[in-house]
Amino acid sequence: MGVTADSVLVRDQSLAAADLDGGVVVLNVHTDTYVSLNGVASEIWHMLSEPRRVGEIFDVLSQHHDVDAVTLTRDVLPFLQQMIERRLARQVDRANAR
Repeated sequence: MGVTADSVLVRDQSLAAADLDGGVVVLNVHTDTYVSLNGVASEIWHMLSEPRRVGEIFDVLSQHHDVDAVTLTRDVLPFLQQMIERRLARQVDRANAR
């Protein structure tokens, strides 16, 4: 099942993460890998500290950055899907969203 604007995501709380030079470095001890997230990706990481609807992430990003919905969909949805595939985040039921 792919990520859509209606999907609700949350980051994996068992991962170790640290803010570093305007980004975030995430260590996944389950897969023995680490990921370095840039400015916008780290904003998304911080937003996913609690279950959040993807459409809400789009709203926040469009308020902080001059970006339209088409660009957000094209650029952010694949990133969120990769986060799930790399076990950095997971989809949850809508009932668990704020």
